[in-house]
Amino acid sequence: MANIYKNDKVSLTTTDVTTLYTVPSNSRAIVKSLLVVEDNAGAAVVKATLTNAAGTAFVIDNNISLSANEKEQV
Repeated sequence: MANIYKNDKVSLTTTDVTTLYTVPSNSRAIVKSLLVVEDNAGAAVVKATLTNAAGTAFVIDNNISLSANEKEQV
C-alpha cells in the first residue's frame, strides 16, 4: 500500500464540534501533529480529540489555551 500524505486545514468559527479529517473505510491513518492557531485578536480554548469508527472519542488535549495570534503544536 502506498503512503499518502495529507495536509488538511479548517477554520473554526463557532464552538460546534468540527471534523478535520475522516479516514476512508478501507484505510488507516497516523496523525503526526496538529497545529492550532488563534489568528484573530481574541483568545480561544480548543479541545482536540480522535474518534474511532465506533464513535469512541479519545482526548488528545482537553485544554489548549491560546491568546491572540498565538499557536501551539499538539
